[in-house]
Amino acid sequence: MTTTTQPASSSRTHAQEPAPTPAEVPAPTAPTADLPRNLAPLTTRAESAGWTATVQTQPGHCALVLTARQEAGETVLRCVWRLTARGHRWDGATLHRYGQQVAEGIAWRAIGDLVAAEAPTARTQPTRPDLSMSVYGKRNASPVTVEVVSASIATTPAGEVPVMLRQWIKATVPVTLYPSRFVGRDYFGADCLLAPGGDDAAPDAQPVLSVLPADYLTSNAAYLEDLAAYAVAEGRTPEEGAAFARWVISSEIMTFGLYDSAYEAWVRSLTCTMTARYAVLTHSRSNGAALGLACGCGQRHPGWPWERTTVWDDEERHYPSVGAIPANRAADLIARRGYRVAGEWSTGDTVRRVTVEPLPAPETAPVATAAADAAPSDPGTAEAWESDGGACPGVTPPRGPEPGPTTTTGPQEPEPTGDAPAAPPAAPTADEVASLPKNARTLAEAATANGWDVTVTANLMQGTLVQAVEVSGEFPVRTGTQGYTARCVWDGTRYWGSASQRNGRHGAAFREVLAQVRDVRAVTRADEQAGRTVWGRDAAEWHRQLADAVTKIAETAAEARYEHSQVTGDAAERAGAALADAEQAHRDAVDALTRAQQAYSASGGEDARPLAAERDAVLDAGKRVRAALEQVKDAPRATEAEALALVAIAEGEHELQAQEDAWRARLAAEGREPTATAYGRLIQMFEDPQRAWVSWHAERGRAGEPFHEAYDRWTEERHGKGHRSAYTLAYLNASAALRGARGTLAVAVGTALGGKEGERLVRLGRDCRHRSSQDALASWLESGWKADVRAAEFAEQYPDEAEAVRVARLTVDGVEDYRRAERDAWEAERAQAAANTPS
Repeated sequence: MTTTTQPASSSRTHAQEPAPTPAEVPAPTAPTADLPRNLAPLTTRAESAGWTATVQTQPGHCALVLTARQEAGETVLRCVWRLTARGHRWDGATLHRYGQQVAEGIAWRAIGDLVAAEAPTARTQPTRPDLSMSVYGKRNASPVTVEVVSASIATTPAGEVPVMLRQWIKATVPVTLYPSRFVGRDYFGADCLLAPGGDDAAPDAQPVLSVLPADYLTSNAAYLEDLAAYAVAEGRTPEEGAAFARWVISSEIMTFGLYDSAYEAWVRSLTCTMTARYAVLTHSRSNGAALGLACGCGQRHPGWPWERTTVWDDEERHYPSVGAIPANRAADLIARRGYRVAGEWSTGDTVRRVTVEPLPAPETAPVATAAADAAPSDPGTAEAWESDGGACPGVTPPRGPEPGPTTTTGPQEPEPTGDAPAAPPAAPTADEVASLPKNARTLAEAATANGWDVTVTANLMQGTLVQAVEVSGEFPVRTGTQGYTARCVWDGTRYWGSASQRNGRHGAAFREVLAQVRDVRAVTRADEQAGRTVWGRDAAEWHRQLADAVTKIAETAAEARYEHSQVTGDAAERAGAALADAEQAHRDAVDALTRAQQAYSASGGEDARPLAAERDAVLDAGKRVRAALEQVKDAPRATEAEALALVAIAEGEHELQAQEDAWRARLAAEGREPTATAYGRLIQMFEDPQRAWVSWHAERGRAGEPFHEAYDRWTEERHGKGHRSAYTLAYLNASAALRGARGTLAVAVGTALGGKEGERLVRLGRDCRHRSSQDALASWLESGWKADVRAAEFAEQYPDEAEAVRVARLTVDGVEDYRRAERDAWEAERAQAAANTPS
């Protein structure tokens, strides 16, 4: 490191100086001032990365110049500290690359990463392969080979631990490691790649790493041997013990050396019939309610119907609690999964469960139903695999790719591309269907009868000739169509559940696939392409749905008219404007329905596309009329809140003016003039905004204008309307009044209540200036995610305290609503002006 001293230059700052060249660096001299504390660590780190460091000192400043010479040119990073009364302070950094300035004013928190990224070693170091568990820890990951490990280790800097091993290594204890002989297609992850020698090392292997601790897990093979030994000790054969070990590895169960619970789960899986025993409803404040099924064996199975799905209400919103979910709504969701409620729901605020049983099979397919519902007597017999059992001991199914997200298509006519649409697969012949097992024949016949595309194939899988029935197609859902694919595999006469797939995921149960294709009719491609159906619905169905939606809109508009008749006083004008929006939405919905009826009559009920095209208009009208109804109901509260907000904003203006008058009087007494710079210090502005404010005021300030009004004009030009200082002050004052009103009410209620709960309320009310007490009081008065609504419960016993809370709450909401309305109006004006401006 070189230290130099340079004279101060008053003509330009460090941010404007050009990149120093080697010819400009003077001879090394001793430093003339104390150096910053963080200069030495940064210099050491930079020199270790290949930079050439030079320290330059001058009165009031200290600079560290880092130089990196490469074939393409020279990179210079100049770091500057400014000398203040409290010592050296970081003053930014400037980066020059190949004679051009790339960045300036670089913050201290980014300088470390910049030094590492721009270092000469970083530009020449080869890219290492990603061996993190996020890549190789997945079930469908490719096997990690010794060559990949060696490539990662070769690119690891000296003294560092390879990326794949960092999550296990806490210290670097020297120990020689070799490639493990257990690396193969059946092992995944990083803990089976290296071994400390002996029998676990690959034959004739050379050492590849010497920085791991001695107690490192040698390989997955030792873990498998421990699992197999435990199963043998429990009375199983060695083959069954090996199957148990592979089952634990494939199921991703963390045992941590305790195998009893994993062994019990494995025993249950041998006789698991994939039959749900409970339906579970969960609820959280952030994610809402979710419904899922729990298997009788106690295991967590992936895929449908076990996976949990969100429960929405009729307006596609979250339910506020578990108790708010109607019983028939939960029963319908359970029935869609092939089960029905067979008991009473348990009680609970976040989790509820109920006993369920499979729905009775229809009488149209008695043979298939008997085979699907019969419990297997022995997991190893053909009867078990002809049923829907999915746990095949000792057999690892091929792992396919994860399915992509489900897509839905809107009702639109296909664009002419010149390409013919993909033809559906040819239906299997009668001889192909007759050669299938009985359940496979039932599946193929049911799918074909319901419009699904069916393909019958025969191929080798793990050395065994298997037959597969592939079903594909789309079925209508609420907002479009959803694709469905299934591949059911039979090994002779037994159903191979673990090798079968549903929507790209392994482990499909035969009962699930059969119920889907038998109970849900697929969308006919020819009808969709011709327009006879859209989303599987014909013109008559679209006409009925549109008419029902318009009827609901008319009922909502009638309710809005009734609510408007109940509003009196100043709120009538606001309610009238909302009612006009509701009436207009109703007229738009009627017009859309009229256009749909005309198209229906013109096509004779054959073309569904014109009717489906009116769906968005009717849905938009429904949203508008519901929003208008809410505005009509909220008109009295919103009017009172706006009146309180205007008073609070006016008081904020007076307070700002009084503060500025007192500040001007204090400056006059001291013999000083009020300036924009002094006002910026008064309101504690940051350095950069203060410079911009002073520059703006020098150009556009008005003589005699109060500074707080000029500040509002400057803020409006920078950020738009809705950011006046009076709004902020009014909101802060109203929030402080609300906290005080909550505390007063809590003290009154706690004093009358007594006991521990009363003492707690009194303590919270008296400590309402602290944040924890404020949060506790807000939670105490909150109900249904609405703030301070519980204050009305105490209005009869404590009218003055409850009224103070109500008024303060309205003031806070009113100020925020007033600011937001001004902001929305300004943005609407800008959008309109942009739309009218020619491009």
